[in-house]
Amino acid sequence: MPDFSRERLETLIGQEIVEVSREFLESDKISQIIEEASKEDIVLLVPGDPFIATTHITVRIEAEKRGVKTMVVHAPSIISSAISECGLQIYKFGKIATIVYPEPELGFFPFSVYEVLKENLSRRLHTFFLLDLKVETGKLMTISDAIDVLFMMEEKLNEGVVTSDTLGVGLARVGSPNTILKAGSLAELKSYNFGPPPHSLIIPSILHPIEAEALIFLCNANKKLIEKWTRKIG
Repeated sequence: MPDFSRERLETLIGQEIVEVSREFLESDKISQIIEEASKEDIVLLVPGDPFIATTHITVRIEAEKRGVKTMVVHAPSIISSAISECGLQIYKFGKIATIVYPEPELGFFPFSVYEVLKENLSRRLHTFFLLDLKVETGKLMTISDAIDVLFMMEEKLNEGVVTSDTLGVGLARVGSPNTILKAGSLAELKSYNFGPPPHSLIIPSILHPIEAEALIFLCNANKKLIEKWTRKIG
């Protein structure tokens, strides 16, 4: 999380914070936390809204099964925050997908993200891409990485869904004082300096006139590029 300080939070709440990995929360070790929560208040703190695009719901369900009451304090999700930042309309979005790193040595390629984009564009819907975050290993996907993955999928499937001229919206560190928004062609976004992650990527479909203006004035998009994309998609 940009500008987050565990030390400042510990000082604020007067408690030590113990970091746990996603693997910990998905393992049998979660029983330890639930057991402790049956005796005293336990807080699981996660970035964004705790049940958006995460597996944490299984923790809550398991606690309730064991008679341990839970309460949720919601926070802004990257999904709603990013869409609000760039001025696109949330009801015009289709299925959301996460772009993950391919593993060619294992024969794994994330073709599903390509299929999601293809389907959304065919339905004239925008596509929101979450980008792979492996915090424990320090592998944080950038917008440039994500575009490389999309180009790789296009090269393998060759269905004309992704080109260098495809319009995209890159978003970096949304919600922090140094948020960066940039709309442009994928070729342009690939070489743009967004700074460090976390990053997100949106591929718009047909744009409402207000959405088009938002990309121009809020995301520094080239007007001619927006007009060209509108003609192509429309």
